[in-house]
Amino acid sequence: MKSKKFVTWIAAAIASLAVAIAFPFFMSTPVTAQTAPPTPQVTTNVTYPGATANLKVYAAISLLEVLTDIENAYNNSTNTPKINFTNSLDSSGILLQNIQYTPNETAGIPDVFISAATSQMTTLQTAGKLASGWPKNIAKNRLVLVKPSSPATPLPTGNAITSFSTLVNSSPTRTGIRGIAIGTPATVPAGEYARQVLTNSDATNCGGGTYNTLVNNPAPNKIFFASNVRNVLSAVETKTLNGNTIDAGLVYATDKQVSNLTTLVSTALASCLTTPIVYPEAVLTRTTNSTAANAFANFIVTDTNAKNSLTTRGFLLP
Repeated sequence: MKSKKFVTWIAAAIASLAVAIAFPFFMSTPVTAQTAPPTPQVTTNVTYPGATANLKVYAAISLLEVLTDIENAYNNSTNTPKINFTNSLDSSGILLQNIQYTPNETAGIPDVFISAATSQMTTLQTAGKLASGWPKNIAKNRLVLVKPSSPATPLPTGNAITSFSTLVNSSPTRTGIRGIAIGTPATVPAGEYARQVLTNSDATNCGGGTYNTLVNNPAPNKIFFASNVRNVLSAVETKTLNGNTIDAGLVYATDKQVSNLTTLVSTALASCLTTPIVYPEAVLTRTTNSTAANAFANFIVTDTNAKNSLTTRGFLLP
């Protein structure tokens, strides 16, 4: 009898010990694997013979051409060590996702970030990811409405796109407009600016509050979203986006400048926007070459050649 009680006591003790050992594992928070963000759509390289530094730059895709101009100007005019640049360009929101991806931070990628809105930069600044003294604004831009130089098929009479407010097609006389392309507002600054313009109640200079009508149009919606502003431009040029016919799109004035296949309809007034269109840049704390990163970033802000590159490409100085 005593032997049976002893065996029972031993079994209970072992069970208690097992629970004690396992308890921390049951109570610990599961570690969720971080999902890799979309790879930036465009990668470019600017190399210089005898360069002694390498920098990785993340930049809004609307800076595609001017970034190369500025990097060449830097290597050709500065007395500081020459730099080889690797540029990754996409919407500022997708670039932010890549910056926040842990393997990139561990690898020190990127050294410099240039966004097309303040919100992404503010996120990084709040998280303590920006080096001291940054961000600084390098440029401004304007939002424009463009349409294909020759539409896929002519729009019915009374459906001419002549202003932001004429995009709405809720009346019986304006049922012919098939699609308007903008960037996805949550991740594409140009898309968020487009939403602001179309939401503005000013029907003379802005969208006249047409955004919700265009998005929720029951027969069917008329706004189609692209992953970055250059994809919006491409949709207008090719007159299609994901199988939908595109009759117009909202892009930056600088995007229109590089397109021969689109026609400018209207330029949004600054008063149509609730946030200004600015391009802040910053050196990130993760950089492994802060000297070169700061030299280049400061060059964009202060050098006449860099400023000339921006204005030549249609950007406004801050």
